[in-house]
Amino acid sequence: MKKHYFFILIFFIFCANLFAQNEPFKKSNISNRIEIEGDINFAWLYLSNLNNLQNLVPSTIQQSISNGYGKGSLVTLTLTNKGIIIEKVIKYDIEKRQISYKMLSSPLPIKDYVASFTLNKLTEKTFEIIFDASYKVQETNRQARLDAFNKLQLELLSNIKTKTTENQK
Repeated sequence: MKKHYFFILIFFIFCANLFAQNEPFKKSNISNRIEIEGDINFAWLYLSNLNNLQNLVPSTIQQSISNGYGKGSLVTLTLTNKGIIIEKVIKYDIEKRQISYKMLSSPLPIKDYVASFTLNKLTEKTFEIIFDASYKVQETNRQARLDAFNKLQLELLSNIKTKTTENQK
């Protein structure tokens, strides 16, 4: 009889793993914005230089190395947990101050991650930065990813505001 219980237990564990692996990925989005008083050109140059990402998100990114600038360039991020993310710039518009990139490889449990930064002038002295991201994630990981990306976006926006403010002094 104990043998049957053992096989039933193994069967349930196998089925649970099978269902978790087959859980569909669903689209999710996150967006944050910040208003900044300062030089929009400084903020654009700092933000669009993807070698600066470790300065903007130090809690997550240990090192950021880009192989160039503009559309098509690759960025390798070494995370503080030693994971590696590789991203590719898919849009780089200097006039609109917009840059978009997608993850090519990542240890994160997501798919099809695409993010964009857009800087919009509001007045002579103020501008906004909008940080949008979309990705596919399984429901079991959805809230954790949403919380992590929200924290990352807010940290980056806060730090670019600090860098822009320091530049005015």
